[in-house]
Amino acid sequence: MNMNYKICFVCTGNACRSPFAECVTKKLLADAGIGDIEVFSLGTLDWGENPRDVAMVDVAKELGYELSGTTMVMTREKLMAADAIIVFDERHRDAITRVLDYSHWNRIVLFNKIALDEDGNVEDPHYQTAAVYRRVARHIENGCNRLVEQWKLQPPKPERFR
Repeated sequence: MNMNYKICFVCTGNACRSPFAECVTKKLLADAGIGDIEVFSLGTLDWGENPRDVAMVDVAKELGYELSGTTMVMTREKLMAADAIIVFDERHRDAITRVLDYSHWNRIVLFNKIALDEDGNVEDPHYQTAAVYRRVARHIENGCNRLVEQWKLQPPKPERFR
């Protein structure tokens, strides 16, 4: 039986980090021929539907990715649909635990921990220099590459995130 596994990346505004991780992961999964993992992204901040951060769109293009779409705020329903929720900052975990059922809190994991086995948050490049955007994008790309490499060997299972 082929089961779809849903992974949600969450950052603050859903303009930079989480949608970039989403577009990178989707491309890597497609390139690897992995079709049973669904990836989407949300933001903890409700600031309406806005285009992606222009600087991040440009950096994504430089790196060979197409970052498009509009920002989406998290809702309990959208979060409940995810098998794994990958956050970029501890504050994202805190915001999610305020709306997500307690029984699903074990699905929340920090990007640096799950992708790179290191502690700490992924800095927010918003309103910073192009160099910061590039550094953050490369960091996220590296982490997404590591995740997809792991998933090639062993598909993600909910218990791996607990």
